[in-house]
Amino acid sequence: MPEQPEANLNENLSQDPIIGIESVQARLRQIERRDWWLWATAIVVMLLLSAAVIIFSAPALSADENLISKFRMEQAVQVLLGLVLLFSLHIIYQQTVVKRLRRQLSRQLGVIAQHQQELDAVHLRELALVDPLTHLYNRHFLVQHLDLEIARARRQDYPLAVVMFDLNDFKQINDRHGHSAGDLALHQFAARLKKAIRNSDLPIRLGGDEFVVLLPECNPEHIPRVLSRVKGLEVEIEERRFLVTFSAGWTLCRPDDTAEQLLARVDQALLSDKRTGKTEKQLSRVQEEVRQAEKMEVVGRLAGGVAHDFNNLLTVIRGYSELILARIGKSDPIRAGLEAIQTAADRATALTQQLLALSRKQIMKLRVVDLNTVVADVDKMLRRVIGEHIERVTLLKATPGCVKADPGQIEQVLLNLAVNARDAMPQGGKLTIETANVDLEKPLSSPTAALKSGQYVALSVSDTGTGIDNETLEHIFEPFFTTKETGKGTGLGLATVYGIIRQSGGSITVESELGKGTTFTIYLPRVDQDADMPEGDRPDTKPPSGSETVLLVEDEMSVRRLTHQFLEGNGYHVLEAIEGREAMRISEQYDGPIHLLLTDVVMPGMSGCELVKTLAPLRPEMRVLYMSGYTDDAITGYGNLGRGRSFLQKPFTLDRLAHKVRGVLDKGDIRPVTKPAKSKPN
Repeated sequence: MPEQPEANLNENLSQDPIIGIESVQARLRQIERRDWWLWATAIVVMLLLSAAVIIFSAPALSADENLISKFRMEQAVQVLLGLVLLFSLHIIYQQTVVKRLRRQLSRQLGVIAQHQQELDAVHLRELALVDPLTHLYNRHFLVQHLDLEIARARRQDYPLAVVMFDLNDFKQINDRHGHSAGDLALHQFAARLKKAIRNSDLPIRLGGDEFVVLLPECNPEHIPRVLSRVKGLEVEIEERRFLVTFSAGWTLCRPDDTAEQLLARVDQALLSDKRTGKTEKQLSRVQEEVRQAEKMEVVGRLAGGVAHDFNNLLTVIRGYSELILARIGKSDPIRAGLEAIQTAADRATALTQQLLALSRKQIMKLRVVDLNTVVADVDKMLRRVIGEHIERVTLLKATPGCVKADPGQIEQVLLNLAVNARDAMPQGGKLTIETANVDLEKPLSSPTAALKSGQYVALSVSDTGTGIDNETLEHIFEPFFTTKETGKGTGLGLATVYGIIRQSGGSITVESELGKGTTFTIYLPRVDQDADMPEGDRPDTKPPSGSETVLLVEDEMSVRRLTHQFLEGNGYHVLEAIEGREAMRISEQYDGPIHLLLTDVVMPGMSGCELVKTLAPLRPEMRVLYMSGYTDDAITGYGNLGRGRSFLQKPFTLDRLAHKVRGVLDKGDIRPVTKPAKSKPN
């Protein structure tokens, strides 16, 4: 039997000691069986050989046997005696093998016993590092592990935050309701704590009602949000529910900290919180921020839905007014009324953009811009907006950094803030607009902003008006909250500002003092790029035309009829469908080429994305132009438009529609048809 090397045995035992023990036991049973068969066989063979020797030797004793027979008999006996000798040697060899196997198995059993002792020791050490009540790590684990965690944070260069908890009413619970009630509170608090943190965080029970959590890769400004998930635990004791409150202190590990220094500092922070109640105040503020964000999200979803329906109506209003204005002369008496309708539609379009900005999901045309240029453009309009009684001061940094934003949206922000400043200075005052580069070495936190450390461009708008009281400041960015007189303003100004800045990746802060004025400061991330060139205005020429075939898919009847009428008037052959399934039927029945699919994105039954996915393989020459009044996030929920796909945002002007259609068609080599092909009969 081949020997198994002890190195392989050790490897097998380290992987699974139970399998190693079972293997040794099986081999022992095999050797025992082999030993029994060996001795039984030896006895049987010896008996048979002895019988053979006797049988062959008996004739040799007879006197009548001749010499030749006697000689042959002696040879046979010698052969049998030789076989007996060989078999005896085989028995000795097999016994030697068995003895060697037994020695090998004895060594294996020794290795198994050693591994078992090591496993038992490891298990005992693990049990010694776990708190039996809460199943969290205990103080011994913290002592052994904290130095390693600090070294790892330094080596990998990430922040290490430490939080210490202390239950406020634990002693009263124990005194009034017994230790079982206290144990229940500790167990449920530990369970809540484990749910509130990440899998990479390490919760530890120090003893009594004190807990510590190690949070690798966590900055201190995020800790209040972690604590807010722990807050609000209620424990049922004797059919009564008790709110479990806690004090907390936290700190960040410094480069030269030892474990003792870090724990001493976080313990000092905990004692300070017990005296001041800082944590309770911060948690109340964080929960208020969460409620505010949820409220803004609900209003934003409502605003996005309203804006979609409104955009369809505005597309029709603006489109038909353009068609009629193009057909009548400048001296026609109804022209002034039509131009007033068009102006009202433009103002309504701006209002829908405010609604989309409120939802923070409007489609923004982001590009790299210089804020000085944006402020200079707005400054021209401010002369007419704020009046002569207000002094305007513009302080622009000579070489500010660039930001990535929608310049039109930033202009809207500045106008909203300037109008608010004007209303706060009815008797006159000073309005100051300033830009500056800001390098934040530490995170900045305020009730309305949470900025990470980094490089920003700050844009501030200050006034010397009446100021804002603290109660109003708490609701300053809520929609429809305003300090203006009834009937003045939309109530969306500052909420719109907040939405635009947040969607641009920035934050906004406000500082105010009654009687001294207010300062709004906008922080936008600085980018290391040169400003993009602004798009030039399109010259006032006749909209481009064509003769290609366009498959128009739109579920809103008025928008569909307007688009059909305009495209047909510009020379295109238009196939009209109400929704996706009808568009597929038209495509199957139409023999000629379809050069462009102009489709709404969100439609009943089949979305525009699904329609394109179905038709594209059947008509590879067909170009695609999407249109929608929904926001970009809402469109994403109905499918991926695909990289490089063209998109037309509603409400659109007919001139923009004409240029967009022509631009998409001119991307490829499409030969226009002179006569439209006829559809197959149904």
